[in-house]
Amino acid sequence: MPSRRVTRVPGRRIAELLVLLLTGWLLWPQRHAGYGLGHDMVFTPHQPLNAGSVGLGSASPRAVPLDALVALAGRLFGGQLTGRIALAVPLVLAGWGMIRLVRACGGCRLPALLLAGGAAVWNPFVIERLALGQWALLWCYGALPWLVLAANRIRTETGRQHWAGLVCALAACAITPTGALIGAAVLLVVGWTRRPTAVAALAGLAALMQLPWLLPAVTSGAAVTSDPHAVAAFAARAERPGGVLGSLLSLGGIWNADVVPASRGDLLGYLTMLAVLAGLVAGLPRIVPRLLAVRLAALAAAGLLLAAAAGLPGLSGLLRWAVRVLPGAGLLRDGQKWLMPFVLLAVLAGGLAVDRLAGRYGTRPAGWYDTHPSGRYGGRPAGRTLVIAVAAAVLPLLLLPDGPATLRTPLTPVHYPAGWRTVAARLAGSGDQVLVLPFASYRSFGWAPGRTVLDPAPRLLAPPVLVDDRLAVNGTLLAGEDPAAARVRDLLRGNPS
Repeated sequence: MPSRRVTRVPGRRIAELLVLLLTGWLLWPQRHAGYGLGHDMVFTPHQPLNAGSVGLGSASPRAVPLDALVALAGRLFGGQLTGRIALAVPLVLAGWGMIRLVRACGGCRLPALLLAGGAAVWNPFVIERLALGQWALLWCYGALPWLVLAANRIRTETGRQHWAGLVCALAACAITPTGALIGAAVLLVVGWTRRPTAVAALAGLAALMQLPWLLPAVTSGAAVTSDPHAVAAFAARAERPGGVLGSLLSLGGIWNADVVPASRGDLLGYLTMLAVLAGLVAGLPRIVPRLLAVRLAALAAAGLLLAAAAGLPGLSGLLRWAVRVLPGAGLLRDGQKWLMPFVLLAVLAGGLAVDRLAGRYGTRPAGWYDTHPSGRYGGRPAGRTLVIAVAAAVLPLLLLPDGPATLRTPLTPVHYPAGWRTVAARLAGSGDQVLVLPFASYRSFGWAPGRTVLDPAPRLLAPPVLVDDRLAVNGTLLAGEDPAAARVRDLLRGNPS
């Protein structure tokens, strides 16, 4: 009787498939035709490439070089496809990158890869930022595992083979100013080496990636400092009893309560915090090389401290002073976004903790389960190990079951009314500045139900569009930074200056 040939599927491929499935589940509302429009997310049929796109307008250059990249991508793919690519790619990058990072740090078993890939995509930080429409920040999040891999290899190896990947990962981070700063910090801390030439190259690359937002900030007519009240308005918040630190330790704590999944306020929020802490305790000592573990822990601690700073005595006052006095310090006002390195470490340590669990209670992996580069493991996968693998795959979903429901409304595409297209066509060749009334930055539209959205006019109309850059957050009206908008407000109040 002829022997049957067993087809072996590497565990890495299974974990990568899980990442694709979870990404598709979260972004399922995007299957409908239309354009993404929710909170800070704005995609239009044809986003213009103008002076404001590269930060040369009167407004503060916060969306640089993001707006220019979206405008160029829209010319290639159209606004609908650009929006879908923009949301899906960072999630897939995050999951696949974390799978590779876990393997590079010593985790080789399927449960570890499933947990790492799944938790990288399906966690409170990702869900809340997506619900807020801040997809661009997730490009930095998705690029971080790849950046860590490349920077660590440059630190430990000689040669130029890893520099191309390093540049690509850092460029993905740098599509927003915040991402550029986080990417630079990760690059320098992880990649720091005793080779002076390599250190100089890393520092030069980190500085170069800041230029797309630094140069417009220097040349812009907008104020270079911000309203210090923004520190309290955008401070990380407690999602349940126990304080803000507990919410941050469970990878949440975003300032906007409207985008927080309901499950975060009950028992599941506490269980998530306990799972993160247990993963750190059990998995952090297993990260190899040890120097990488120390550096990632330092980055995570710094990010956690910065995320909580607005609520800590002494540090909150220091933040208000910095935002009021130091140019560019307004980037610090949304504290919770700096939690990103901590999220990276929590998912990595969680994966390695599960790898340790599978190694203790399961048998050695083989066949489709074998993921170790040397292929030295033998034997059939034990039933207990398969149970651990299934549990690892579903754990992120059990801890955050309402992730898709939270994203349903903000990610459901909309169709712009015909009047918007008519106005855009008539103004296509105009060199005049456009004023949209009522004068506000966020609006609610009947054709985009259930959401308050950033005014899409600046990303739909070709001429420069003036909007009120003041922000109303939880009853606090924050001062704007655009002098042109300030003059318009004076004129509308009948007080020309």
